[in-house]
Amino acid sequence: MQTAIIILITAAVVNTLNMACFYVGARVRQNVDKGEEIKAPIQNPIKAWNECREKKEADKEAKRLEVILSNVETYDGTPHGQKDIPE
Repeated sequence: MQTAIIILITAAVVNTLNMACFYVGARVRQNVDKGEEIKAPIQNPIKAWNECREKKEADKEAKRLEVILSNVETYDGTPHGQKDIPE
């Protein structure tokens, strides 16, 4: 029974990918017929990695500042209601 389920799932995934590839190919062909230039998205992997890392660091810093501001707003002279600041 498990084998049949695995076969059905695999067939569904493969068929979905085939339809997606056909759709992309048809769109490219339509653009070629219209005379539009086809450009492949070329992305430098090192640049993408650095941008992703910078975004994660910025998100981390924003979260840290949000916790600090929350602590300032809830400060009443006691440690009650204060959150730990993430590092």
